[in-house]
Amino acid sequence: MEQMKCPGQDTRYWKPGDIFAAECPKCGAEIEFFKDDTRRRCAWCGHMFYNPKISLGCAEWCQYAEKCVPDLVKAKKAAQTFKEILAEQVRNYLQDEAAWEETEAAVHFAQDLLKAEGGDPKVVLAATLLHRVDPDQAREFLAELETEPELTADILELIAGGGQPKDLNRQLYQDALNLLAKNPDTTFHTRTARRLAEERRSSQ
Repeated sequence: MEQMKCPGQDTRYWKPGDIFAAECPKCGAEIEFFKDDTRRRCAWCGHMFYNPKISLGCAEWCQYAEKCVPDLVKAKKAAQTFKEILAEQVRNYLQDEAAWEETEAAVHFAQDLLKAEGGDPKVVLAATLLHRVDPDQAREFLAELETEPELTADILELIAGGGQPKDLNRQLYQDALNLLAKNPDTTFHTRTARRLAEERRSSQ
């Protein structure tokens, strides 16, 4: 008898968009991802980057998730713990409740954008948390958390305003910060950011 396989992981039940091509943020090459891939290394430049459309799907609630997709669950938990510790470090560093509340609001915007648009949560959320922190101190915080060198470089690049214009992480980071602005003429990269801005204007 054929062993029963979880429908969420059985490719026979997958939709066309569950296997897709993502652009490498470093060189622009197209790399194939499966929906449950945590990350892939670019075959052209060697850059390791996270699945921009990563989603746990049924693994969010399934009791067998840790056995079914252990890498995905581990990555999700690690990113959450990382964010919580970094947030505490930043809050203590700022020592200004108003500045922290604004940073926290930007993080909430970043989370909404990541959920709708994809992107690497660890990179985008860390950069958003650290955008008011001195670069040397930001590097020190990331070192204390034993952040991978590639991720540290990506995070610090965003904070410094670098990166490729078409890099999704860069666009999400900029949109999250721009959503804090009250200027109605602010330009956004993503549809989700434009929608959130419109919702914010309507509620004021």
